[in-house]
Amino acid sequence: MGPRIADIAKEAEVSPSAVSLALNNRTGVSKELRQRIIAIAVRMGYKNLQPRLYPVNENITIRLLKIAKHGHIVNERHSAFITEYLEGIERGAKVRRYKLEVSFYNKVPMEEIIEAQRDSAADGLIVLGTELNAHELTFFTALPHPIVFIDTYFPLSVYDCIDMDNADGVFKAVQHFYTSGHRSIGLIKSSYDTRNFKMRELGFREAMEYFSLPVREDFIIPVDPTFDQSMLDMSRRLEQKRPLPTAFFCMNDIIAYGCLRALRNHGIRVPEDLSVIGFDDLPSSSLSEPPLSTIRVSTRQIGERALEKLAERIFRQAGPRQDEQSPGEQNPENILIAGVLILRGSTKRI
Repeated sequence: MGPRIADIAKEAEVSPSAVSLALNNRTGVSKELRQRIIAIAVRMGYKNLQPRLYPVNENITIRLLKIAKHGHIVNERHSAFITEYLEGIERGAKVRRYKLEVSFYNKVPMEEIIEAQRDSAADGLIVLGTELNAHELTFFTALPHPIVFIDTYFPLSVYDCIDMDNADGVFKAVQHFYTSGHRSIGLIKSSYDTRNFKMRELGFREAMEYFSLPVREDFIIPVDPTFDQSMLDMSRRLEQKRPLPTAFFCMNDIIAYGCLRALRNHGIRVPEDLSVIGFDDLPSSSLSEPPLSTIRVSTRQIGERALEKLAERIFRQAGPRQDEQSPGEQNPENILIAGVLILRGSTKRI
């Protein structure tokens, strides 16, 4: 059972009517008291508190950290994808009047990134964790800030993580292939591991098992996740003249673009000879040759949800502390946003 208005009033040492006024955003309480009451309500886990009620506060600064550990995934070809994350974060910050800063780190050691944030004036951090692994998340425990990670998640993380539902997206791709008559389906994976890529491969294998389809290891092809290199890697595989499936799921759109080019260069027609589905729905997917079928996930929604979660953490931290056994303590959350399959010209029924 969650806290009642009377419980919040007791904790805040005010009347229940003052709590009601604050939680319903009505006049009759000062701005400072409203902020204190809402902070306590958030910390205690009051369920009826809407995100819009997190107090407007022009003194709060949020910082987005864009980290390219090696740049094979976080690079200029994904700029539109990352911009949508930023737009979602900006939207959430704007309604709360938070200041938003963006810092980009390209191939900078984690120790230097952490040191740069240690004395930061930011009240909270949102970290683009695309290229980070579970070990690297532990570096951030040295920082006092509330932190939310996006574009990755780890089950044992001590932080909130907002990510796309990779397994669900891959299932939708394999399901479409299956219902279109394909029984020989391959995977073009990344030779660089990330949490998202690992979950997509696992999701592929589970989806194939669900539809009682065999996973042929020779139909799982690793390529570099950059456009030029994925095209070269796929070309080398095609030059071997080995059998191909009737359909490929590609781990992201960039890989799909490179493979489409390699297939065309080797006289393999898409979708007449082979169907292809990507993941991300980058803006250029509708302009590729042929237009790419792909999984679209609302990265703006992920950005907004991350800002909302960070605002909650900031105000929990700002409120009076409870003991460790308090029901108001909130465990880290992994929040997954589902995607939709966008069908274009790269797939066909057989």
